[in-house]
Amino acid sequence: MSERNLLASCIASRDAFESIQDHLKKEDISEQGDVILSHVREYYLRDEDARSVDSELLRNNVARSMSNPKHKEMFEKLITSIASEDTSPANVVHDFIEVKREAAGAKLATSLAAGRSSSTVRPLLDEYLKWENATELESDESEIINSMPISELVGDTDIEGLIKIWPMSLNERLDGGLLRGHHLLIFARPEMGKTLMLVNMMAGFVAQNLRVLYVGNEEPVRDTMYRMVSRLTGLTKGEIIEDQDFAETIAFEQGYGNIYFKDATPGTPRQIQQWIDECKPDVVVVDQIRNLNVNEEQFTQKLEKAATAVRNLGKSNNVLMVSVTQAGDSASGKAALDMGDVDSSNTGIPAQTDVMVGVGATRDDEASGRRVLSLPKNKRSGRHEFFPVGIDPHISNVRSL
Repeated sequence: MSERNLLASCIASRDAFESIQDHLKKEDISEQGDVILSHVREYYLRDEDARSVDSELLRNNVARSMSNPKHKEMFEKLITSIASEDTSPANVVHDFIEVKREAAGAKLATSLAAGRSSSTVRPLLDEYLKWENATELESDESEIINSMPISELVGDTDIEGLIKIWPMSLNERLDGGLLRGHHLLIFARPEMGKTLMLVNMMAGFVAQNLRVLYVGNEEPVRDTMYRMVSRLTGLTKGEIIEDQDFAETIAFEQGYGNIYFKDATPGTPRQIQQWIDECKPDVVVVDQIRNLNVNEEQFTQKLEKAATAVRNLGKSNNVLMVSVTQAGDSASGKAALDMGDVDSSNTGIPAQTDVMVGVGATRDDEASGRRVLSLPKNKRSGRHEFFPVGIDPHISNVRSL
């Protein structure tokens, strides 16, 4: 597989780029190729509607990032040459898959021949099976829609088809809720209430008789389960321990049985897909997105790839995705948060979300049992507002004020 053809295909076709980017590893591409591909990625992130990259703009963007005149000239010539390649993106993606399959098969065969332990062989087998079953990347089975009847269009977005997002003061600013396929992100500083928000939202989901898959890789899942039971029953942890039968009865009456908890260590998008296939949820919660393993060492790019993978899971499975990440130091002591407060990825992660909910507070807010919710991105209603809510951390309750 030629690196030039691969880069040319990514420039010529967003579909080719999105098919390939999550599977590229450091050893697959040269340093020069990695520089060009990173600028291609930024180009597509800035414009969600772009189907290809303007080679002149790409050339200028790369050149401006170089301080050495010789490097500027080298990359300008390289990009001009690559962009002029006559390539077939679909066939390049097919060839990429075949190369990956052959490489994975060779590694697996070598490991088996050497009599390696099952703990060594199993990941190699999983990698081989992934590429053996990767033919779906070659085709686009999505339907092209022409002139959908208004009755059907309204039916998809009618208030009864929406998933309500608790607290209700947040739901109102989302025009009644979110649809399956949407991706909602919660971000905040440590100890500001990210899990509290999640637990409160999950209580809202099961109140709507929805099935929820919770994937936790930040804190022990048993801790989250305790908080979930507290939220559903209104009992503190001590009260739950004191009367366990009563707590269990109330919890199941309030929908506890509709939540599936998975302790991920730290989990991959492929594993989440397997758990979705097993549980058939309406809503998937990923806590936290930054910990997912997406085969990327550079942290900012890792966050972008993880956010992209989560969004794709929502679309391909027709489920609502709710994910969590950290806010940076800029959010400390701040009530209203914006996109720039997302830690290490204030472009890549926001580009892969439909709604962003920042959780912030001043010292006065914290002392008064309040948090401030911000909507720096809200594709649902366009209302970019911030507003206070009350919290009760003992039972993980978030209430409208």
